[in-house]
Amino acid sequence: MNIVKIGNRDWLLEVDLDGGRIYNLAFNNQIILGTFERIDGKKGNTHVCVPNFANEGVNKYGFLFHGPFRNETWQVSNKSNMALEIKCEIDGLLVTQFFRLTDGFSQDIEVLNNSNEKKKVNLAVHNYWDTEFGWQGTKLNGVDITDGIKTNTEIRLKNTNIIEIVGKKNIIWKVENFKFAKLWTGVKQENGINSYDKKYICIEPEMEFEGYVETEKSWLEIGRKINLRQSFRLE
Repeated sequence: MNIVKIGNRDWLLEVDLDGGRIYNLAFNNQIILGTFERIDGKKGNTHVCVPNFANEGVNKYGFLFHGPFRNETWQVSNKSNMALEIKCEIDGLLVTQFFRLTDGFSQDIEVLNNSNEKKKVNLAVHNYWDTEFGWQGTKLNGVDITDGIKTNTEIRLKNTNIIEIVGKKNIIWKVENFKFAKLWTGVKQENGINSYDKKYICIEPEMEFEGYVETEKSWLEIGRKINLRQSFRLE
């Protein structure tokens, strides 16, 4: 791990430069995004998925699952007590993450085509939300998403969303240029019975639907960039 910390008495953000991952985000000691030992033996925490999300493009173009950026070392380009900017460039795609802690948390992501050819790009953020009291009964915009977590449902997001997790303060979650979210948690099947991770859920904002990168609309032209944002605060 290669952890960089920012924050004040209310907010704490820890970012692992190995993968450009959010290792921990907490407000007044309530963990919002965390790091978890998964049921499959892997360690999970929040990271960007670019230029593809999940399996899209893996078979067709030879892309890595969730893209390569989550496994590379990022560089700090700017840092203060309440802000952090990190960058990573792979195959001509320059990705910048800019984190701010003010009256809430925000994460801006920019993808610039710094190469000499157009690139296929989709983007998602694999958010690992802390659910220390379990995720049964979790609601998104007033709708219980328990079954959707079990079936990995993809749902449409609003610009402003409300996440209700049992035993936690409600989270006001705003997104820009993210249209969908994928629901997920770790699962292991034994003797036909599913056992699920309970300490976290993944509500993952997506720029476009999973599979978009394989469409003709996903080209990012030379010198062009895309910008996305998520931010949240507690009610």
